[in-house]
Amino acid sequence: MDPLLLAHVALFGVSGVACLLSLPRAFRIKHPGTRQGLVALLLAVVLWSLGYVGYLVAPTDSLRLASYTIGFIFAFVAVAAWTYFCAAYTGRRPRQAPYRWTLVSVFLLFVVLKLTNPLHNLYFRTAWTTDPFPYLAVQHGILYWVTLGLSYAVIAVGFFMLIERFYHTGTDSRPLITLAAVTGVPAIATIFGDQIDWLLPLMYEPPGVAIFAVGTLFVYVRRFEAVQLTGGSDAPAVFLDRDERVRDFNGAAASLFPALRDSIGQPVDTVDPEFAARLDDPGVFATGPEDERRYYQLSVSPFTTGGVTTGQLVTITDVTEQEAYRRRLEEKTEQLEALNRVVRHDIRNDMAVIRGWAETLPPHVDDSGQEALDRVLRKSEHVIELTETAREFVESLSGEQTPDPGATDLRRHLETELESVRETHPDAEFRVDGDIPTVSVLGNEMLSSVFRNLLENAVRHNDSGSPEVTVEAIDDADTVQVRVADNGPGVPDDQKGRIFGKGEKGLDSPGSGIGLYLVHTLTEQFGGDVRVEDNDPRGAVFVVELLKADAAETAATT
Repeated sequence: MDPLLLAHVALFGVSGVACLLSLPRAFRIKHPGTRQGLVALLLAVVLWSLGYVGYLVAPTDSLRLASYTIGFIFAFVAVAAWTYFCAAYTGRRPRQAPYRWTLVSVFLLFVVLKLTNPLHNLYFRTAWTTDPFPYLAVQHGILYWVTLGLSYAVIAVGFFMLIERFYHTGTDSRPLITLAAVTGVPAIATIFGDQIDWLLPLMYEPPGVAIFAVGTLFVYVRRFEAVQLTGGSDAPAVFLDRDERVRDFNGAAASLFPALRDSIGQPVDTVDPEFAARLDDPGVFATGPEDERRYYQLSVSPFTTGGVTTGQLVTITDVTEQEAYRRRLEEKTEQLEALNRVVRHDIRNDMAVIRGWAETLPPHVDDSGQEALDRVLRKSEHVIELTETAREFVESLSGEQTPDPGATDLRRHLETELESVRETHPDAEFRVDGDIPTVSVLGNEMLSSVFRNLLENAVRHNDSGSPEVTVEAIDDADTVQVRVADNGPGVPDDQKGRIFGKGEKGLDSPGSGIGLYLVHTLTEQFGGDVRVEDNDPRGAVFVVELLKADAAETAATT
């Protein structure tokens, strides 16, 4: 075999074998898009190289032509795979690229034109020649050069994406830049192959791709992974090896921690002790002067290769706004707790004193003053009840009295509150329709507050001369409905969705103070629901639906 022919066969053969042997390492790349793009590129170059080898050594002209066409087509496939790989590696989403279906259609059109070249010969013609040795020479046509120019333009876009990523990385990316540059060097031989006597008019990119694959997957694999990991996030990110040495960081991390600059290869605890101390206890930490303080959330993700931990990616997320919101919530909680103390002690105690003194006045007032005194007593009792509701409401929000819901005796709570309101409102009539079932529901001791507020609400907002309240408990399969019906004015339809203070209205629910909002809050904590319906012929029906304790336990275990 002619030495020059042997050199060409060896060049493409070795390139194909190198890419083939690199495939197992490429399949171990963690990032899906990068892995898919690089695997597709290597496979395309393997078939491209084998096609050229077949073209050079096949025993018949038909096999030579078929092999050349196969290599020619997979050279075009390699261009698409290269672009996909570059886009995915640099954090882009090639599957969501604009006009991607148009690009796929153009790609398929060129493939069809290549397959049908014997019909139009716009890509190439073939003829036997003896210079520089006997072989089936290829004479390129106009469509070949158009396709080659378009391919190089697309390849250049991929190179630009890589160089941009390498430029913005913190690690020493010069070896990777060199590998990328070497990948493009064979293009010179492709372009000027027709003018150089000892080169055949072929595309010589497979050796460049093989060098890039071997370099990134075997020699500089850590650096290759580090650039992909840290560069793929807009948030500050630092890549550490298994010994917690800095392997890479992005520009955002360097801006936040200037000590990271020129720190590649150094232990992170010598670069920034505060940052290193957070690795074992990730969470929120503050940095900067008091008037410009920022808060960041540190998260650590182990990076493994072949089941072995080779490093960790540390991502730092700016949570200044969330932290400020959390602090405002803490401040409001403290204010609620302060309000709770005021309600529990000062207002309640003062109103108890007022009521006590008022109860001593009946012997000292005449009939004309008795009505006013009765009003004072009723309002005093109302204020005391309101302070109790406010106290329970604050405790339900602050977490002081909100243990996890458990099995709670429905009948005990409901009967206790019925007895209490009968004593408080002797002029109202309270009836129980049917029997109250002996069943445990999901709740806690604050279930009494739900029933108390519904019963009190049914009397307090009743405009009837003789308030009537009917309570009914319906035992369903997995729930129990408690229905509190009254003969008051009812609730207009446009207020039914807002009366519990749900949605944007909060405590400004129409006409019912915080009592019904507390009912909604507690019922929701118990996993239940509350709603209001129309009563017949007038009034409202408040429906509380509670989960049975045994049904809740069954659902939790399945």
